[in-house]
Amino acid sequence: MATNGVIFNFLRFLSSKMNGIIMWHEMRIRRLFKYSLLLFLISFYFSGSIYGQRWKLRRYEVGLGIGTAQVFGDIGGSASPNTWYGLKDIKLNETKMCIAGMGRYKLDPRYSIKLNGILAFGSGTDVGSRNDRGRSFKTTLFEFSTQLEYNLISDVSNTRSDAIFSRKGMANNYSTFNAYAFIGIGAAYFSPKFSYDPAQLESVDKFTGYSHFAAVFPFGIGLKYVIDDRWLMNAELGYRYTTTDFIDGYTQTSSSKHKDVYYFLTLSLNYRLKTSRSGMPSGLDRLFHKRSTIVKPNKATKKPKSEKEAKEGKN
Repeated sequence: MATNGVIFNFLRFLSSKMNGIIMWHEMRIRRLFKYSLLLFLISFYFSGSIYGQRWKLRRYEVGLGIGTAQVFGDIGGSASPNTWYGLKDIKLNETKMCIAGMGRYKLDPRYSIKLNGILAFGSGTDVGSRNDRGRSFKTTLFEFSTQLEYNLISDVSNTRSDAIFSRKGMANNYSTFNAYAFIGIGAAYFSPKFSYDPAQLESVDKFTGYSHFAAVFPFGIGLKYVIDDRWLMNAELGYRYTTTDFIDGYTQTSSSKHKDVYYFLTLSLNYRLKTSRSGMPSGLDRLFHKRSTIVKPNKATKKPKSEKEAKEGKN
């Protein structure tokens, strides 16, 4: 019996020691799990923050493009509500070319400011239109505008924070496709050439004594296709409301109820510029920094005299 008691006490002692060891290891595992979870959450937060701010690395964008221009005035098609503001009167033979250049600055992932310059050509004729009066025109137009863009679909992708790196380093974090809307204000210079049949002119016709400048109010939509984190293609359809009735060089004072308008449809290739820590494009920042570090010669510092000049001075 005594032997059984000793064995029982030994087993109870051994069991209590084992339970203590197990509890100690459980506490260590729980503590390790808590620290690991906390470390994971911290790393996830900071990696997500870095990733979310990556759009700031390339805030500037420049691009060149070509497209088509369609002008609607008092000759040929019109820009009235009955014609869907000119869309029903679009004719391929009156659609001309335009050349566009732009610069874009990203304010945040949704909003951007764009400076836009376009050189365009337009034409129109009464032949085959609802008003066959023997009139036609050709015009050259230059427009400069400032526009505010809003991304309908964010151009920053929602890639997981652990997927922002590739074998070559930082991966492209831009969405492949992006849609945006824009609105703005600008100015246009136009130089029309008006042709007419003198026999069909009326007293209400006016084609002289007008300004060649007008304010314009552009708005429209655009699509982007991202090639990589530097290059992208941009398609844009823009409507321009103007404050003039003479882009075509002509107006009929008795019946013209709407100002002239025009459309641009452009396709451009754009490049995102790397942004420096100062917030400027890195190329310009290096240029300004290089100029500021050039040491200018001090006029007060005299050039040391040669030995020959020193002897002549003594004599």
